Amino acid sequence: MSEFDGEAFVARFNSVWDDHDLDGIVGMFTDDVIFEASFGSEPWGERAIGREAARALAAKIFARVPDLHFEELRHYVTPEIAVVEAVTTGTPVGGKPYEAHLVDVLTLRDGKIAAKRSYRKGQV
Repeated sequence: MSEFDGEAFVARFNSVWDDHDLDGIVGMFTDDVIFEASFGSEPWGERAIGREAARALAAKIFARVPDLHFEELRHYVTPEIAVVEAVTTGTPVGGKPYEAHLVDVLTLRDGKIAAKRSYRKGQV
């Protein structure tokens, strides 16, 4: 395997999510990826296991917030883990515009995302 380029990896991650590029997103996942969204009824949010389920969950997020935008604040990346902090903005269908800080904790395996766990600041 070639040397892992963490900076290029994070740049691509940010790009595919901000562009709502489902093929690009799924292309960064392992076949057995675990994707936990920052919302949902369970303590971990909503969980999808496997590439197709993860694609469906990402599509659901973009349908729910069609203008969803991510702006990176900072990141930390190694071949095994990446942490990406961002500001997200958008307007949920039928809702009001929002801004929230988000952290994605990515477990990496062979240059792909094996787990994506998202956490965001909520308003109570």
